[in-house]
Amino acid sequence: MSKRSMVNDLYKSRKRICTASRSSAIDTPEFNDGVNGTSFSTAEIPSDTKVSLLHLKELFPLDKFEGRLPAVIVKHQLYSLLKDRTAVDKQLDDLKQANEIKLFKLGAELDDYCIVFTEAYRDHVISVMKELSISKNICNKYVNTVIKKYTDVCINKDTLMNEFSFTDSEITQLVKASVLTVRDVGNWWIALPNAGVFMKCFLRGRKAILTMIRKCKYREILQTELEQRKWPKICKLGLQYHMHEVIGADLIKCIQTTSGQLLRLKDS
Repeated sequence: MSKRSMVNDLYKSRKRICTASRSSAIDTPEFNDGVNGTSFSTAEIPSDTKVSLLHLKELFPLDKFEGRLPAVIVKHQLYSLLKDRTAVDKQLDDLKQANEIKLFKLGAELDDYCIVFTEAYRDHVISVMKELSISKNICNKYVNTVIKKYTDVCINKDTLMNEFSFTDSEITQLVKASVLTVRDVGNWWIALPNAGVFMKCFLRGRKAILTMIRKCKYREILQTELEQRKWPKICKLGLQYHMHEVIGADLIKCIQTTSGQLLRLKDS
């Protein structure tokens, strides 16, 4: 089964579960999914936002980065799948507080955040620190404190030293490993090692898809036609990944037509 088929099945299953949930009696503690005879409690059903994150995670081409990056999702990509942005932001915050995901500030080029599942971030950090010969003790301390217990996007010196017992020299090693980047004096962003690799590919792909649409008549194209276009090999993240990105960033307007969805470049 292809990844796309798996993702489509995931969405269909999610839709069935949600429909069953809404139609069940309020005092019913569990219900059947109608497919495999499996019972779910309402607490076990993933939110729309989590299902969308899993979908976008599947679009990230891990193999093309040869272990240098985990699956990275840009926050506004979610807005291409879910229209209620307030609900998305609330559900994202719930996932963040539950430490299922980590949010990271994107580079200076973009005022937004990217998202990585916490488990994938932990594995990535361990791999990078090992490659850089960072002390195993420092690595374990970072994993068991900042990754395991801390959910904010930035952290200050007081928290690192007094709450998590890092020394100045250990903080320097964390900066060297690119798990911390300077925000201002005594404050750091929690960071994603090799984020520069991602940003380079991300900006290149965004430029490519916008250029393709800009060159079309009336600066618009049917989505099905765009998907048939040859995608530049140097744009590693792929057309589908970037389609969600430019739509979610409100750079492209989606118009439903009798011929399918039309993608129109918005006026800058």
